[in-house]
Amino acid sequence: MKQLINIMIGCILLLGMSSCEKDLPVYSTSDCWLNFVYYNYDGTIVETEKVTDEMRYASYSFVYAGEDVDVDTVWFKISTMGFVSDEDRPLELEQVLTGQNDAKADVHYVAFTNEELKAKYYIIPARKTITEIPVVVKKDPSLENGDVTLQFAFKDNGYFKPGYAGLTVRVLSISAKLTKPSVWEEYYCDYSFGLYGTEKHRLMIEWTDEKWDDEYIKELMEGDSAYVDYLAGWFARKLEEENAKRIAENKEPYKEEDGTPVSFEPKSWN
Repeated sequence: MKQLINIMIGCILLLGMSSCEKDLPVYSTSDCWLNFVYYNYDGTIVETEKVTDEMRYASYSFVYAGEDVDVDTVWFKISTMGFVSDEDRPLELEQVLTGQNDAKADVHYVAFTNEELKAKYYIIPARKTITEIPVVVKKDPSLENGDVTLQFAFKDNGYFKPGYAGLTVRVLSISAKLTKPSVWEEYYCDYSFGLYGTEKHRLMIEWTDEKWDDEYIKELMEGDSAYVDYLAGWFARKLEEENAKRIAENKEPYKEEDGTPVSFEPKSWN
C-alpha cells in the first residue's frame, strides 16, 4: 500500500511539473536592443537605475592630443539584448539636438552616416554581445569660440531598437580647451582632490607634467590608493606654497574663472 501511495504522489508531481512547463512563456521575439555600458570603480557594470547624468556625459579636448592633431576618436562601449547572430549586424546612431551649442556633422564630428564608419565600425560583430563604437571628432576653428555638445542615441534600423531608458543616449562635449575629464566622476576624484575646476586642472598638469586625461586618471585611480592619498596631500601643500609666493609678489592666490579660490580640499563622504 505504501509503495502504491508513493507511485501516485510521483505521478501527481510529474503532472504538475508538466503543467508548469506548458505555462512558461516562449521567448520567440526576433527584436534586439542596444544599450550603452557603464562601469563601476571596481570594473563591474553599473545597474541601469544607478546610471546618472554625470556618467552619461563624456568630454574630449584637443588640448591633450597636441597642436598637430585635427581629428581624433572617442570610443564608447555598448551591449546588445536579444538573440546573438552568426552574422555581423549594422547599427545606426543619430544626433539628438539640445538647442544649445550643438555640434555640427562633418564640422565638429564625422557624420554618423559616413559610409566608411558604417561599414567598418558601426556594426555588432557576429556572435558578440559587447563591442566599442567610435565617434570621430574634428578640430574646427570654431572651437576656439567655445565648446560644442554632441548628444546622440541609437536609431531603430530594423536590426536593433534602442534599449533601456537611460542607457540609450550619450552626451559628448568637444573642446579645444581644458575640460572636465569624462572619468572624473566615475573615479570619485572629488573625494581625493576636491571639486573639479579648470584652473585646478591646469595646475595639476603643470605641477606633475602629466596629462590628467581619462587614460591617466584611470591608471592612477586603479593603482596604489596610498599613492593617490599622498598625491592629494602633496597638491594641497604645493598650492599653499605657491599661493604664499604669489602673495609675496603682490599677486592674488590662484582662482577659478568665476573667482572661486582653487582648493584641494577633498569632498566629504558624509
